[in-house]
Amino acid sequence: MPDASSAPGVQAAKIKEAVLDTMRVLNIDPLSIMPFEKTPTFEPFLLECVEEAHKRGYLSRTQQPFQEKHVRIGAAVGHYTYIHHQGTASHAVAVLSSLLMAFYYCVDDYCFNPQSIAEYGSRLAAGRPQLEPGLDDLAALSSDLSDMYDLVTGDLLRITTQAYVMGNHLERQMCGKRPVWDVSKDAPVFPTVMKTITSAATALFLLSFPHDAAATSYIQTLPDGILVHDNTADIMSYYKEAMEGEFNRVEQIAQLNNLTGTDMLGELVKSMAASHERVVRVLSASDSTGLLLSCYEKCIGGFIIFQALHPRYKIGDFGIFSF
Repeated sequence: MPDASSAPGVQAAKIKEAVLDTMRVLNIDPLSIMPFEKTPTFEPFLLECVEEAHKRGYLSRTQQPFQEKHVRIGAAVGHYTYIHHQGTASHAVAVLSSLLMAFYYCVDDYCFNPQSIAEYGSRLAAGRPQLEPGLDDLAALSSDLSDMYDLVTGDLLRITTQAYVMGNHLERQMCGKRPVWDVSKDAPVFPTVMKTITSAATALFLLSFPHDAAATSYIQTLPDGILVHDNTADIMSYYKEAMEGEFNRVEQIAQLNNLTGTDMLGELVKSMAASHERVVRVLSASDSTGLLLSCYEKCIGGFIIFQALHPRYKIGDFGIFSF
């Protein structure tokens, strides 16, 4: 079972250590992080995202699952991970990616009806309307954003959105009415593979690159890039999820290895560091301008900062910031 609920204590100290180690690997100084309200580019970017959501009709219905609060958290993600696209040919990617993340959070928070989520993929493939208009909006947004990229990256983005929704359905199926399910000893890679398939990591990673960059210039980094995003997300969200009693991937693989969840965090930091180093080497070799590497580093670093700052993840409890 999740064990961060014993905070403050040994378990909380281990979570804090894993968070700080993650920041060290990615060269993030927690003392240099400024809160949202003191970051001059944040509010204008947020307003741009809200305006685009209204323009597209995402917020025009009453009593709908998708609300402005989702746009706000999506904009917080996009501000830190994709603001490097602003002022470039990929300018629209920053705002549309933020809206995509907003829908992801809406799905993740179980805002849509379970049957609507269960049928999302089959209805999408058959060209039928979704059971809820908000999911039609998600499908259209995913298509618009995917069309901005080349065919390979575009298809991967379409697939990952469908898989993300499916993962929400799978999570409900696996847990049912139980808070914990048994991970089979004969299926040791299941938690990681399913996390890889159904998380937002693929989209987060691919959307960091310019829309006109050839997929072949970064595609070999995709597996490690996904692992970096998944592992860092698991580390940064563990404290919040453990306190809520969520049986997340950290707990699942800890169960397999007869470890506590907090001890498993240290192993994830090591794995993340190795994957990060490989991504850096491959991107450095494939692009002599350094642009692709810069995009990757800004995206993953920005996502860590977003999670560190946002009250959803409760990282402020650790007192690692200067404010």
